[in-house]
Amino acid sequence: MTDTEIKITPIRLATIELRIRGTAPLIQHAWSKKGRDMLRMSAAERRKIPKTERNPEEEAKAATYFTSDGTYAIPAMGVKSAMIAVAHKDLGFPKTVIRKAVRFHTSEEIPMEASDPLIREDIVRVGNQQADIRYRPEFRDWAAVIRISYDTEALNPQDLVNLVDRAGFAVGLGEWRPERDGEFGTFEVDREFGVKQV
Repeated sequence: MTDTEIKITPIRLATIELRIRGTAPLIQHAWSKKGRDMLRMSAAERRKIPKTERNPEEEAKAATYFTSDGTYAIPAMGVKSAMIAVAHKDLGFPKTVIRKAVRFHTSEEIPMEASDPLIREDIVRVGNQQADIRYRPEFRDWAAVIRISYDTEALNPQDLVNLVDRAGFAVGLGEWRPERDGEFGTFEVDREFGVKQV
């Protein structure tokens, strides 16, 4: 039996920057601190909380994504998840292909270019299909610059542009997006901004 030498080639990474712009309004629903605290409670503990008057402005603000400096934002993993979903469901690639080949430069929030949102009042079904009201922000005009590092042996810049476009059209971001039978949160690559090598 002879020894076989294993050769591993260096990974070749490149980074691009592109801008996505909304093609439909974006409805956000970030988990608020109050919502996370209530999830940690038992049902009995939640029943003991006294009911208070609803404040639409505060509830909508709590449902909004922000960067650490207070800028409106979108979650980076939301964009990456949309890319993975469209590659897997629509194009037939294993989820691991995109998951391994693409890295965003933040795992948290990406600053968003947007004016102040409208406050939506929507009736939703929760628990045992009980009706409740949710106050959430709706951004009419929105965009964001995203920076992506990728494995050049798996993808090229045009692949990424096509993937982001497909993700924006078929999956989207936020509430009531196409992936969830809605028409909100769709986006496309801004061709005027171009694709910049970083």
